[in-house]
Amino acid sequence: MSHAERVAFMSDDMETLAGVTPESMATQVEAHASDIALRATAPGLKDTPLLVLTADDGLGPAADALVQAVRALGGHRITEQHVATNHVWSDSRIDLETRVIAWLQSLDGGRYQ
Repeated sequence: MSHAERVAFMSDDMETLAGVTPESMATQVEAHASDIALRATAPGLKDTPLLVLTADDGLGPAADALVQAVRALGGHRITEQHVATNHVWSDSRIDLETRVIAWLQSLDGGRYQ
């Protein structure tokens, strides 16, 4: 994504952050791209159950790269789900909590009931 595209993306993703502009968010993300790359977390996640939920926010490719990296390292306890909603799931909050609870209940024989 270009800097201008990132600024446009950030303009709809600021929530209630005080003193932050789309420009400052985009610049910070660009400056720390290698630090915040999901793919880099794969080694620590390969032996952990992983729930990957994506939305229609343009971040799916990063989530896909993480899943591929975890699988390449031998990780196999991965559940992937996509919902046609926005980044903060504002119109799908109950769906989000239902998916998380169902996934937690699937772990360790339903210990999270």
